[in-house]
Amino acid sequence: MYFIAAQFMGGNAFFVGLGMVCLAMAIRFRVKAALARSISNITVATGATFVVFSAAPFPWLFYLGWFCLVAVAWFVASRETRFRYLMLALLLLGSLCMALVEYPRRLPPRIEAAKCDRLFVIGDSLSMGADPPGKNWPELLGEQIGLPTKNMSFGGAMLDTALSNVERIDSVNPLVILELGGNDLLRGRRDFEQNLARMLEAVCGPGRLVAMLELPLPPFFNSYGMAQRKLARMHGVTLIPKRYLAATLAAPGATVDGLHLSNAGHVLLAKQLRELIVTPSTGE
Repeated sequence: MYFIAAQFMGGNAFFVGLGMVCLAMAIRFRVKAALARSISNITVATGATFVVFSAAPFPWLFYLGWFCLVAVAWFVASRETRFRYLMLALLLLGSLCMALVEYPRRLPPRIEAAKCDRLFVIGDSLSMGADPPGKNWPELLGEQIGLPTKNMSFGGAMLDTALSNVERIDSVNPLVILELGGNDLLRGRRDFEQNLARMLEAVCGPGRLVAMLELPLPPFFNSYGMAQRKLARMHGVTLIPKRYLAATLAAPGATVDGLHLSNAGHVLLAKQLRELIVTPSTGE
């Protein structure tokens, strides 16, 4: 069940939904058979639901415009009007534009940490050790990239309650990874963007390389993702696509309760992040 949810929170369902809508609508325009039209209608509705529930961080105005294209194209598909294929073309073009905007957000970033001398992780319970006790992903990652590590994560941490940990960064050229915001999201905090801005203003500075794990988003929490992307861009923070964390949480045996990582989950997340980080010890 969580594997299915992860397809939405990780963003895969967004692209699947766009493809379903475009393919089904094209069939509706060309095929007259009643059964084929019924199947295409169901597929369009399912695909549109996938797009919305994937919570890709677009403004609602984008979604509204796309839905208008879907509705108009569906309405004119069975009518003999010279505008019917124009509407299909506009729908396909609009869907392609949305996919092209979102797709680069899925590409693996390259975190150039060759000059960093220490790894700091500020996070919540996802960055703490599992039960039975084992090394957490910050410790494993530090070993793999050859950097001494200080894990400043604690259970229930939120952006404002973890802010004071920034003062414990005592290195000249640190790599700082933020794994925060999940508890803010679960509590529906409306001050998420303000608190994230305060966190990034405090943690970013000369000589510091900062990366942040993007939050896998449940439906209708688009604003949290929009805030993360906007502030990461403003502060020069490397945003690690949400598909990495979503894939870890969805892996068999990676969690102890559907959310908190097991020892295997910590190993998997560390492995995924290690592939993004370039240091002298990685040999890349």
